[in-house]
Amino acid sequence: MAAAPRPADITAYLAAPTPAETEFRRLFRVDAVRTVFDIGACEGEDSVRFARCFPCAQVFAFEPLPSNQALVRANFSRYAAANAELVPLALSDRAGTAAFHVSSGRPPELFAGRDWNYGNKSSSLLPAAGNGPMHGWIEFKEEIAVATDTLDAFCARRGIGRIDLIHLDVQGAEQLVLNGATRMLPRTAGVWLEVAAVELYRGQALDRDLIRFMRAQGFALGHTVSLGGDTGEGDHFYVNLRHPRAWLYLARRRAADAARRARMAAGRWKSRLLGPRSPSAP
Repeated sequence: MAAAPRPADITAYLAAPTPAETEFRRLFRVDAVRTVFDIGACEGEDSVRFARCFPCAQVFAFEPLPSNQALVRANFSRYAAANAELVPLALSDRAGTAAFHVSSGRPPELFAGRDWNYGNKSSSLLPAAGNGPMHGWIEFKEEIAVATDTLDAFCARRGIGRIDLIHLDVQGAEQLVLNGATRMLPRTAGVWLEVAAVELYRGQALDRDLIRFMRAQGFALGHTVSLGGDTGEGDHFYVNLRHPRAWLYLARRRAADAARRARMAAGRWKSRLLGPRSPSAP
C-alpha cells in the first residue's frame, strides 16, 4: 500500500493574509461570497485559505497534476475544508486532453523552509520558453497527458450562474483559461491572476496583453503586486465594472493609494529640508 501523502505544514502560511485575501476582503463582505474558483490549486493551500475566509462559499480547487491532487485531498482533510472541492482538471480554452509539463527542482536558498515543496509549483500547459532551468533551478523533466475543460462548460454542467472570485495561477496559461471563460467573465466580480513582462513559458500572454484583454471584457485593474526582478513577475487584481461593489472598491483603493503616495512624498520633502544629520546631533 502506498504511503499517505505528506504535504508541507501550511499552518503558518494560513495565519498571515496574502495580498489576494486582503483585496478579496476589500471587495466583498465575508458573508456575501458564495462561489470561489482557485484555478491551479497546487497543494490546495489557497483553497483552504479561501474556504476559511469565506465560510458561506463553495470553493472549487482545479488541479490537474495527480501527485498534487493527493496533497490537496490531504490538506482539505487536515484543515477541515468541508466547503472546498477538488476538481481534477486543467482549465483551458477547450475540452479534451493536453500535454502538461511537470516542474521539479529545489532552489539554492530555501526561503520557505526545508520541508516546503518548491518544485511542484511551476507546472504548466505551456512548455518553458528557455532551454535551461527556469530561474536557474526549476526543471521540466516530465510531460504527462491531463484532462482539460473550459470554465464556461464546467459552470454550465454544474449550474453555476455567477462567480464571486477567481484566483488564477496557472504558470503562463492564464490566457487559455480566460479564453474559455468569456461567457462567465461578465458574471464574475473579481479576478486575481499571475502576470509576467517576459515570456517564461512558450506562447505566454504577457502582462500588457492581459490588461488589454481584461479591459475589453469590462474589467478595471484595481491592484498590482510586483515581485521584483527583470522578468516583471507579479499579480493583477481585476474588478468587474458591471458589479456595483467594484466602484466602491476602486474609489477606496485609489484613495488609499493617493494617501500612501502623499505620505511618501512628505517623507522625502522632510528628509530634504532637514538634510543629513551629524553623528553628534541629538
